Amino acid sequence: MSKDTFNPSFVRTLRGVWLFTWKSQLTWRRVPAALLRLLVLPLLVYITTLSTESWSTRHPLLGDPEDAVRAFSSDLDRTMRLSDEQGFQLRQIFREEFAQTEQQSREQLNNPNPGWQNDLIRDTYHRITPRARTVLDARQAARFEGFARQTIAGSYRRDRPWNRTTSFYMWLISFYFTIIVPLTCARSSGALIRDELQADTLGFLLTRPMTRARLVIVKYLSQTAWLQAIFFLQALLVFAAGYLRHVSNLGSLLPLFLGAQFLAVFAWSALGVLLGLITSRYMAAALLYGFVVEMGIGRIPTNINTLSLMRHLKTLLAHNSTLQGIYDWPIQTPLYSVSALLFGAGFFLALGALLFTFFEYHHTAEMQK
Repeated sequence: MSKDTFNPSFVRTLRGVWLFTWKSQLTWRRVPAALLRLLVLPLLVYITTLSTESWSTRHPLLGDPEDAVRAFSSDLDRTMRLSDEQGFQLRQIFREEFAQTEQQSREQLNNPNPGWQNDLIRDTYHRITPRARTVLDARQAARFEGFARQTIAGSYRRDRPWNRTTSFYMWLISFYFTIIVPLTCARSSGALIRDELQADTLGFLLTRPMTRARLVIVKYLSQTAWLQAIFFLQALLVFAAGYLRHVSNLGSLLPLFLGAQFLAVFAWSALGVLLGLITSRYMAAALLYGFVVEMGIGRIPTNINTLSLMRHLKTLLAHNSTLQGIYDWPIQTPLYSVSALLFGAGFFLALGALLFTFFEYHHTAEMQK
């Protein structure tokens, strides 16, 4: 029997663990449930991202022209009340200009500039004002100009929905990238060694002359490769749902998003390995880490926020103009962000390997936790 049989190389060890990883996941019993999980988020994206027609119907930019005329009329005192003829002509002007603006609004629903709605409202009242002067007397016209300025100023203060594709980016960034990816990586990677300890199967993996550090690294790389494949497919499905809903600028966002996700899976999985070796309640530890570091330290406007992994991921995604227009994230050089994420992944993994090497874990103690 060859010597390599008793002394497997790192590559052979990695290959063996990888084969076990994907074969145990792709069983006939697990495949249907896995496919359903992959389709849930794209389906939610498709349902909640409204078509152009539906959005225009549910979210008219200017509202009802009759309401606008009534609002102006109530702003006049008794000596300046509109006559029936003035009211009729003014309502006609508002209906025509509002209809023109709503048509322009439907054409710009995918505009990445978050200020396009305010611009349309301002332009609408700039068109209405000179037409209203032909209907109103001098005192009424002066009051109307003040009414138009107040309406335009109010449009800038109003918290309007960004546009009809807002829900797509909320699902993609605020839910999938910020919550699902970190927690899934922590849950999957935290169980790599912890489950072996609680099942008392770790001794079978260490019967050959393989160091504990090597075991941690090969299991991490194998699990990370599996997660990369799953999340790659998940991201493509989400972007496909956005494409079917005619979300603009997806072609420029997809490569950047996949690159950021690739780094995120490495970093979050390494953190999961470390937390799994520290405590059997690694998911609770992951949530605590998220609240303290990511949501706490990461939002402090000083250099200490560089400890946050999500901050570096956001600085990468901020290079996309559409996301930057929505979230207003800080921008740094990609090399700095990539280096910080790779360093974080290496640091967490090395710390986990050292902990597993020098700390003794006992099956009996683990079962009592």
